[in-house]
Amino acid sequence: MRAETGKRLECAEYGAQYIITKGGDAELSCAPAPDGEADQLGKRYQDEATGVMALCTKAGASRIHCDGRPMQLLAPRALPSSD
Repeated sequence: MRAETGKRLECAEYGAQYIITKGGDAELSCAPAPDGEADQLGKRYQDEATGVMALCTKAGASRIHCDGRPMQLLAPRALPSSD
């Protein structure tokens, strides 16, 4: 599937769903996850080469891939102190 902002990707065979939060010139796909490494609900994933980002909206037994590469989990953003 082409990576277009706002589109949804459903991996029916693995039960996962994603929404593309930042599109780019790339193809997205799903692949079975190694044990314990499936994408997590509510986490964002990014492909460093293309900048494509996706949010996992339903966890399953898969990993999201961009142009054949597994996308990397993004670290949560630090919020400013309220002091």
